[in-house]
Amino acid sequence: MSVLNDIKLKAKELLEKGDVDVVIGYAKGTLNGKCTPYFVRNANDVENLVWENGCDINLANYLLKISDKAAVIAKGCDTRSIVNLVKENQLDRERVVIIGASCPSTESCQKCNHPDPVIADVFLQGETKVNNDDFSDLESFSKLPSEERRNYIYKEVSKCIRCYACRNVCPACYCKECFVEENLPAWIGKTTNTSDNMIFHLTRAIHVAGRCVGCGECVRACPMGVDLSILNRKIMKDVKELFNVESGLDLDTKLPLNDYKEDDPQYFLIGGEKCE
Repeated sequence: MSVLNDIKLKAKELLEKGDVDVVIGYAKGTLNGKCTPYFVRNANDVENLVWENGCDINLANYLLKISDKAAVIAKGCDTRSIVNLVKENQLDRERVVIIGASCPSTESCQKCNHPDPVIADVFLQGETKVNNDDFSDLESFSKLPSEERRNYIYKEVSKCIRCYACRNVCPACYCKECFVEENLPAWIGKTTNTSDNMIFHLTRAIHVAGRCVGCGECVRACPMGVDLSILNRKIMKDVKELFNVESGLDLDTKLPLNDYKEDDPQYFLIGGEKCE
């Protein structure tokens, strides 16, 4: 029996028993090779569910938008985002039934080290291709002359039309009022000048530091093709090296930048010497 059949059977069972009000999964999209989020409330509609290449969208984001008891069909990045949301008291773990399955779309996420769910109430095993992300892309980027690195970042942010699609699809961006919408004080200009765009993207990168799971939603959602994944990955690498933490792998480890200790490495404040 295929993983998709198992998913359909479990989704139907949960709905028919009344254990959940909705099952969040994927259905065929309007574009070839693209799937769309699908909310199943009628047990008969589980037949529309798919589990294939193109099931990329991080479904954890939708759990924040509904109050129903929900089941979610979740791959590695979805579950890592769920773990972070539970730890930050944004999501009640008891309200969610996690139907975990190995990511069917790993060819579109070549740098993903965690295609399998890290947490699940029901785990439906699929074929897993585990990658070995050694951050070699960062090493290549860091070897470029500083002017080339700067020009790459400037070129990317100059494309931005400030539609905030990257923010809206990110499970780590859940603030009720984003700093870009505040007027008193006005933290950032409303233009699409490179300077304003730079402030937005750099501030957002700092806000999700230690919480980004590298799902790639921000890049996929951008209508202008802005790709600042190199920036997010640099921060992910720094967090891993400084705090020995990868975001969202378990419910016990505290998010590194959400917790303060007096002996935390603070070399950037005390003279610039790197911590050992």
